[in-house]
Amino acid sequence: MQRRAAIGTIEPKRRSATRVGHHRREVERFESLVGELSAAIARTPADAVDREIESWLGKICQSLGIDRSAVYERDAPGEPLRTTHMWIRANFPPFPRHYDPEKFFQNSVKSVMAGKTLTFSRPSEVPAEARPFVERYGPKASAAIPMWAGGKVIGAATFGKFRSAREWPPEVLDHLALAVRLFGSAIERKQSVTAIYAARAELRVASRRNLMSELVASLSHEINQPLGAILSNLGGLARLLTEGNPEPAMALEAVNNAIEDTKRTAEIVRRIRFMFKNHVEHKTAIDIGALVNEVVKLTAGEAAMRKISVKVEASHSVPRVIGDSIELQQCVLNLLMNAFDAIAQARSDRRGVTIKVAPEKAGWVGVSVSDNGAGVDPAVATRLFEPFVTTKSEGMGLGLLVTRSIVESHGGRIWSTPNPDRGATFTFTLPVAEKKRARASRRAG
Repeated sequence: MQRRAAIGTIEPKRRSATRVGHHRREVERFESLVGELSAAIARTPADAVDREIESWLGKICQSLGIDRSAVYERDAPGEPLRTTHMWIRANFPPFPRHYDPEKFFQNSVKSVMAGKTLTFSRPSEVPAEARPFVERYGPKASAAIPMWAGGKVIGAATFGKFRSAREWPPEVLDHLALAVRLFGSAIERKQSVTAIYAARAELRVASRRNLMSELVASLSHEINQPLGAILSNLGGLARLLTEGNPEPAMALEAVNNAIEDTKRTAEIVRRIRFMFKNHVEHKTAIDIGALVNEVVKLTAGEAAMRKISVKVEASHSVPRVIGDSIELQQCVLNLLMNAFDAIAQARSDRRGVTIKVAPEKAGWVGVSVSDNGAGVDPAVATRLFEPFVTTKSEGMGLGLLVTRSIVESHGGRIWSTPNPDRGATFTFTLPVAEKKRARASRRAG
């Protein structure tokens, strides 16, 4: 009898020891898994965070023998809690359609979102408000863990077991809390990157809107001048016709002038369309003096409206340069418009711009645009060609950046120097075309 009693007391101890051993192995295995999770989340780029979280939900559930898991996020206080990530073991019931945790577990959700972990290990421990839902859809054991990020709770994660009860030892809950916190940090990082992309997109839209506004204003100035001349000529012709056309020569001159101004208007539109049209870069031997004159013609209306005189000094002996004519037109146009703006800001009676085209050194030609405006503020003189650096009250700080990019893509360089009396001079260099290529380009022309 004594021996039977001894044997009877050994069996419970063995079962207890087995459970303790199983629990220890589970904790050690899960601790190692969370370490791997930490390293994986740190390596995951922002655009892959969602896939990584769902993958690790599955690994966590399989490691702990859990059947279903979900992550919930709240975008802002007062916003509804929404399911963002989920993992379900095969052949286990999913969440009901249009599942809203705050509808079924209002008090429990408030507690978890306040930073409290809630668990139940068997159906008898389910909170009263959740019993109808759990009886129909829910697991026999569950843990709800608050998800922290940036010092606040941004959501929660739940882990449920369906076919049997389950205890939630403190060590397991601690590691689950760490895993969920890692999820929260990754989600916060993804949201930050998304916000940065959105801000950049908004900035691009605003920049394009401003650029289009400036372009439309410039285009209207260019076209209004010849249109005004056409209107004036036609008005004079109408008066001559009402008077019986006593001066045929004057009437013919008015018609010819209207025709020429109409052609000039069409040419302005053609040049602007060509300048801003997408094109494949095509570097050839270019008469840079002729190119400068083309840009000056394009801005003649703007110069006249602002009462600015533009003088071009280009020797016929200057060799041709190698480059893309459209991009180089853009460079000269940017520098010329900047000169106009500098003169306008100075509000001086001296209103002139000089463009010089001359050999810079052996194998190079220099193009300089000099104005007698207010000059460059010394505070930004060394950063003029950096993005978003501007001396204009409404400028975007991109014109000189684009100009420098084009010049450097041609192998040249660009710089700014203050004038001895007033104003500033911007100079860029371009490589001289090889003689054979220059002759071929002249023949093609």
